[in-house]
Amino acid sequence: MSTRTPVESAQTSTENPHASKQFKQSQNNDQQPANAAQALSIGQFPTVISRNLILSIIATGIMAFVGILTETMTNVLFPVLMEQFAVSTATVQWLTTGYLLMVAVVIPVSSYCNRRFTNRTTFIIAMVLCIAGLALAPISMNFAMLMLARLLQGAGTGLALPLMFNIVLEQSPRRSLGLLMGFASMVCAIAPALGPTVGGAAAEYMNWHWIFALLIPFMVVAFVLGIRAIETHHPVHRLPFPLVQLAFLAISFVAFVFALDRMGALIRARLASDDVTQQARLLGGLVVLCIVAMAVYVHLSGRSAQPLLQLDVLRDIPFRWHLVAYVLLETVTIGMSYLITNMSQLGYGTSSMTAGLLILPGALLGAALGPVGGALLDRFGAARPIMIAMAFALLGLLIMLFIPANVNIWIRVIGYIVYMCGFTMSFANTMTAGLAAIAPTLHADGNAMFNTLQQLGGAVGTTVMALCLSIAQSDHGEVGSRDYTEATKQGGEWALIVVSVFVFVAILANLRAFLNDRRQHVRMR
Repeated sequence: MSTRTPVESAQTSTENPHASKQFKQSQNNDQQPANAAQALSIGQFPTVISRNLILSIIATGIMAFVGILTETMTNVLFPVLMEQFAVSTATVQWLTTGYLLMVAVVIPVSSYCNRRFTNRTTFIIAMVLCIAGLALAPISMNFAMLMLARLLQGAGTGLALPLMFNIVLEQSPRRSLGLLMGFASMVCAIAPALGPTVGGAAAEYMNWHWIFALLIPFMVVAFVLGIRAIETHHPVHRLPFPLVQLAFLAISFVAFVFALDRMGALIRARLASDDVTQQARLLGGLVVLCIVAMAVYVHLSGRSAQPLLQLDVLRDIPFRWHLVAYVLLETVTIGMSYLITNMSQLGYGTSSMTAGLLILPGALLGAALGPVGGALLDRFGAARPIMIAMAFALLGLLIMLFIPANVNIWIRVIGYIVYMCGFTMSFANTMTAGLAAIAPTLHADGNAMFNTLQQLGGAVGTTVMALCLSIAQSDHGEVGSRDYTEATKQGGEWALIVVSVFVFVAILANLRAFLNDRRQHVRMR
């Protein structure tokens, strides 16, 4: 295993002229880059962490935190919402899947907003959308209204997440970049820890409507902080909005996730010995639509002087493989949040509160280790901290998989604690290493690419976990019956196998990035 980071390789690679220029500049300044944080530097950056930077991270972090909190909080409320709105598992999961799809569609717009508007303007737009979603949710009288509320909040979160990371990348001292990226990621990691617990408490002790309303004051505080502190350290230009590109990208994403959902319907119909012709045709049509829409988007993007997402970032091999690993890790983590909370309630008969508490220890401990992972990257480079942490993540899932299903659910989630420790110490570092492999002028586009596919991965994770459970539950009686609970446990076993494979592939992807870095280094000697 190479001890050099993919960042260092990107600097010396003849395939990346921007990075070579950056490397020469650092040589001229007698500052040989030794790690990811240093390698990201180009031009003038602050030398100290300013007060406004801290407040900006807090303001955008609160907005992102609330968005992710409600995402995982809603997962715990699914059994309650299924009963109240008379919808199935396959339907109610769209409250999360639809939200994540909206985030995935909106995040590419963040790259345009970064070039077109000041950070403060983007912040205000995101805040208005988030508060509108939070205000609509408490008064939702049916599933459609709640779905609209989640979509509005997803649009706001889609702008908030990349804004937070863009501010860190643009305004942080280079020697502290890994640490600050770790703190920014910790904000996003604590929310999934508290979300299920908050949702469980809301279902147990109050009407679920109230919890959305109670989050609005936190958004007001974030708004006041952001208006005062958020700055812009890059030029902005008047640019036409690439609406057609966004439309085709959105169609491709939506068709992809709907295709996964229809695949589940096809499998359920096959198991029930029903006619699958119509389901098969619909699935095929969605797959074709996804491919065609993405092909049109790529064509339009290639011809545009200002593409919605700059696809040139994908030409860098380490960036591509780090991106694959990052997306797979997000797919697993969001999927596990859905799986554990629903499997515990529908398979083990726990309360909503207990289901939320199952997530809490692992997520909180993992979140606390996020900055530690960033500090290790600053000191040792990317390869060792990432690979060791990902090995722990895989170990945690294997622990859950090999503990028998009839064992107490609290014992099984010991593996989840191990997984979350490995996940949080590798997740942000994978993104930092990937961004460090590309030219700094492409960081906003790379950040948008990471965040876009991260959310799409989350939508896929929720859909796949719902498929595993709903397929297993098919034709096994009513909710609460013995057959139904045993089937839910069986679906959980299938789901754990799937996520274990995903993490293993993510390990191989990061390994591929580091090996490519090593080969580039050898060629340069």
